[in-house]
Amino acid sequence: MYLASILSSALIVASVARSNPSGQSCVTGVELPFKLIDGHTHIETVSVKGGLDLPKLTPGVNASTWDWWYFDAVSATDNAAISVVLYNMAPNSLSIPYPGGPLFIAVRVTFKNGTSIDKSTVPNLGADFQISDRGLASQWRGNTSLHTFTGSSLNVPNPIYTLSINDPGRGVVGSFQLKSVAPPHYPCHLNRPGVSEQLFPNIWWANAVPDAEAVVDLVIDGESFHLRGNGYHDKNWGSGSLEAITKTWYWGHGRVGPYSLVWFDAVDKSGKEYFSSWITKGDKVLTQSCACHSVTVRPWGKNSQYPPIPGLAGPSGFNIRYDMGNGKAFTANFTHGATQLDTANYQRFTGPITGGIEGKKKHKGMALCEQFKY
Repeated sequence: MYLASILSSALIVASVARSNPSGQSCVTGVELPFKLIDGHTHIETVSVKGGLDLPKLTPGVNASTWDWWYFDAVSATDNAAISVVLYNMAPNSLSIPYPGGPLFIAVRVTFKNGTSIDKSTVPNLGADFQISDRGLASQWRGNTSLHTFTGSSLNVPNPIYTLSINDPGRGVVGSFQLKSVAPPHYPCHLNRPGVSEQLFPNIWWANAVPDAEAVVDLVIDGESFHLRGNGYHDKNWGSGSLEAITKTWYWGHGRVGPYSLVWFDAVDKSGKEYFSSWITKGDKVLTQSCACHSVTVRPWGKNSQYPPIPGLAGPSGFNIRYDMGNGKAFTANFTHGATQLDTANYQRFTGPITGGIEGKKKHKGMALCEQFKY
């Protein structure tokens, strides 16, 4: 199985490395070693052409920076979900135990009954990216594991990402595919060069796949795990400690009838609130804004103290209100269905969501969301 995954990855890299129609190769490679760099690193803060989903730290992660790639898929009918985060991080930057080097892969699986398991691993042999005008391919290698992801060009409609997990030692093998149904974007702008990527103080964000048709086929501890629903992929990068910057942070995404939603509402240690809103219907962007209260997220029901404090249990759900301008608003209500990850400072939930434009038909769907609380 592991040998097969190596051969598959070789074919993936070869596909990305093909020449363009003119016959000229346009492939570049980036290595992510299992060690920090010594000295200064450059942080990308303004978008560059073709760079939305690439490593953002040059020449790499040092003792005060971090970079991650996040993927998830959520069932359209029940609690089943999976999330995968590929980290390149400094010690003490993200409240994650440091595994002896900056690379770490967090894998969480939630089953139909709402229970979750951890299948995280350490790619101690390093990672790399192969990049061309056709897309990208990335490999993250451990002693007995190989995690890969590929993405087609973000310059064409409905890009496709495929993430493969081959980790027999941890009991998980298979893949999931995301076919995007919404255009890529930055916090306040669509995907184009020369725009700010800043989401929050010392934190930047790029959303390659705001919503997708997701198909997951895995074998976990000898049992089949299949999921059909909606998916998502983004990346964050930053400097300093997330805990030192953040007071509270609400983020999530969902499919509500014909609408694709992404929300971000967070407060820094000084008490200033930051926002990033996103709603699409098909390929049409209905709203995108970083303006004050462009999207407001508040907990409701049990444990709905705001702002939440460390150790507080998860709320019953969240009320999400988008200001679409010109007197229009989109309101949504997320109800906590299952907890995928729960620590003193972080929680990730899945569950049903309802919503729509105020005064018009309400729709139903599923969502995944998170809260940080420091």
